[in-house]
Amino acid sequence: MSLTRAYAGLVLAVVTAFLLAAPTGADAVEPSVPYWVVPGQPGAESELTLPGVADRVLGDSRRWPEIFELNQGRTQPDGGTLTDPAQPIRAGWVFVLPEGATSGEIRVGPPPSATPDLGQQPEAPPVDQPEQGPAAAPPAPPVGGGGTFGLRPVVVTLLGIGAVVLAVVVPVLIRLVRRRRAAEPPRPAPGSRQALDRALRQIAASASQPPVYAAMVGADRVSLRLSPALPDPPPPWRARQQGAIWEAPSWDLDQQVTADGGGLPMLATVGTVGGELTVVNLGRAPGIVALTGEPAAAYRLAGAFLDEISRYAATSVAISVVGPPPPPWPVPERVRVVVDLRSVLTLPGDDAEDVHGSSALRDHLVVVTAPLPPEEWERLGALAAASDGTAAVVVVGDAPNTVWRFDIDANGALDVGVLGLHLDRPTPRGRLIPALGR
Repeated sequence: MSLTRAYAGLVLAVVTAFLLAAPTGADAVEPSVPYWVVPGQPGAESELTLPGVADRVLGDSRRWPEIFELNQGRTQPDGGTLTDPAQPIRAGWVFVLPEGATSGEIRVGPPPSATPDLGQQPEAPPVDQPEQGPAAAPPAPPVGGGGTFGLRPVVVTLLGIGAVVLAVVVPVLIRLVRRRRAAEPPRPAPGSRQALDRALRQIAASASQPPVYAAMVGADRVSLRLSPALPDPPPPWRARQQGAIWEAPSWDLDQQVTADGGGLPMLATVGTVGGELTVVNLGRAPGIVALTGEPAAAYRLAGAFLDEISRYAATSVAISVVGPPPPPWPVPERVRVVVDLRSVLTLPGDDAEDVHGSSALRDHLVVVTAPLPPEEWERLGALAAASDGTAAVVVVGDAPNTVWRFDIDANGALDVGVLGLHLDRPTPRGRLIPALGR
């Protein structure tokens, strides 16, 4: 019996040492789920919004309500909570994600959360002891020279010191590793808008800007759709379909790029193709882009375009809304809301009589949500066509001189067939509940 107690004591001491060094609280009990940690110095306010998070981890900024629903009221590692879609997001926050998230930054496991009070520690597992009645006398001390569970005092002392060292040293090492990682510059994850922007800057640093009208970003590659085709791309890009597509592996785009410009300011996310994040370059439209279909869904799509372009485009790009701003997000500070088109087109150096030579819409995104007279539609379309890819005009609804028409239904399914892109159907966001009494 004393030998059994000795082994039980040894196992208990080792298990206790590991328990002291292991994570506790919510991390130890929450189920394993996909989650994402907001990058940056923990506690600092992030530039990301919920649509930006959805764009980065789900490839579709319009899916932000799914992330909000999964994380609303959840205690974050710094003790804060997400209670409103428009509230600031802080670096270090942890977002639980829906199934199907594909970003390279996503982790799977129990998500970190605020450390609760440890409270009462769980009782140690019982050792092998004979059954005792209610009035039984306490067990006799073990035979073999005293000590705990039959172990010599020096062994117990060494095990205790080891447990204390593990409990003290391991958290210190974890903090040092986290600080070192936080000090490192963040690297864009594969499959994200940041990876695409870096790829475009890399192209601009080595060659002239290619005529990109759409791009796909996957976990291991970036591909660009060009019109007209260019058969001789710079390395590491390779041409496909006689230069109509440029493609490069993501690992060849991880070098440091110092160019500040060269990106495409009018890129807007439209969904996924084969699971790859897909964006279109609104600036390549030779005229007006119309968002048609279900009106509320079209307004939401226009709001997503505004939010995305205001975050990624350089500050030199002007953004104007003619008419009521589209919901649901608050209008970014850099977006100018006007009541008519005249104040948008009357800019310094603009020659109202020579629309084809005017630079009024260079580096300018115009979103129209109000009706316009036919002559203004004509002039606006001519200016968009003459902008040389630096400007875009997007209208919620239809226009008489539309060149690209994106149709969206109430479920968020977007049709951009005019560009030859066949988008994946949106993932259902709920479950069908069978009717009762049938």
